[in-house]
Amino acid sequence: MTLARSDTGKPAYAVAGITTTGLDPDRDTVRDLAVLRLDERGGFVDEWHTTLDDGAFADQGLTVRNLLSQMAVVTHNGRLGVEMLRRALARAGWEVPALAQVTTLEASFAYLPRLGRRRLADCCTAAGVSGPDGTAPGEARSTAELLARFISPVPGVAPVRDLTSVTLRAWVYPWPEHPSRGIVPLRATRRRPAPAPPAVPLRHLNARQLADGVAGTFGHEHAYLSLLADALATGRLRESDAAGGNGRRATNGAASSSALRTLGQVAALLHVPDLARVHRLFVNTLVAQAIDEDRYAQEERQELFRLASLLGVPWSVVLEPIVEATPLDFPKIVDNTGAAHVPTVTRGASPKVIRAWAAEQGYVIEPEEKIPWNVVRAFEEAHEEQN
Repeated sequence: MTLARSDTGKPAYAVAGITTTGLDPDRDTVRDLAVLRLDERGGFVDEWHTTLDDGAFADQGLTVRNLLSQMAVVTHNGRLGVEMLRRALARAGWEVPALAQVTTLEASFAYLPRLGRRRLADCCTAAGVSGPDGTAPGEARSTAELLARFISPVPGVAPVRDLTSVTLRAWVYPWPEHPSRGIVPLRATRRRPAPAPPAVPLRHLNARQLADGVAGTFGHEHAYLSLLADALATGRLRESDAAGGNGRRATNGAASSSALRTLGQVAALLHVPDLARVHRLFVNTLVAQAIDEDRYAQEERQELFRLASLLGVPWSVVLEPIVEATPLDFPKIVDNTGAAHVPTVTRGASPKVIRAWAAEQGYVIEPEEKIPWNVVRAFEEAHEEQN
């Protein structure tokens, strides 16, 4: 899809593509900002892009003001980037009013109800529009094309009210004509960072692929998990040395890690009401995928334990389903507290019997290889049918 030129030339939507230096609103800032404006029917009006070197709009504040004042601000994935944009403008002396905001991610639940994953690229593919290219201008254009597709009249699909009414709300919040304070450089707001604890890597488990598929999450929770998964995939989240061995937070007054503080701020900005529930669902999904793909050996389990500790999820959430799925001859599982957990064997079949049956059925299992859990399940189901 290519954006058509506006018939009126009167902008109503300001679609923003924003890249940041990190996730922490207090220490990070906007790196690139692209704004593409559409009229009320989705027609293209104009576009603009800048890269910030000083973390504030020292010379471009007036331009940004003219682009965004009384516009409906549209992003795909939540409010974090917009909040960082607000703070960058505040450092440049601008008193930014409330913004009329809307996201194409939340609108996608109405327009693309059967979509399993809802990243910008997924929504664009499903809607038949151009996907993002990893840049702020590319993100703005893809989001704008998606927005134009959503607000175009479609037989049998009622327009999402938030998309149509947000342009009226935008007029309630006019911007000031000029900045009211002097510029505060970003370095003046930074604190000397403490030595960073090690990152939480997920070399064996791809959190990015799971974020949009966590069952039971919607809208703002979905947006938060996408940010969390991206931060995990890129190694930006760090382990907390305040976490106890059982996955619960220490209560000895130790300061929260930067990662946990950042996660809490992001969740608050995105209005996630029950963060503990969302984290547990996220870990549940990771564990389920690890079991489904037969990828829960020691290294994978260690990653899951570390992630659970970071997110305040009890280790039992990781351990119990893995113990349940562990084959009969799999080495005993240790949860890092010294306690060994051996799966309960409810059937009398030995590994030798299962291996012999698997060979008859055409399964290829090397002598030194553990019996895959799906082979054990197939053996049990076959014998249950015989009995």
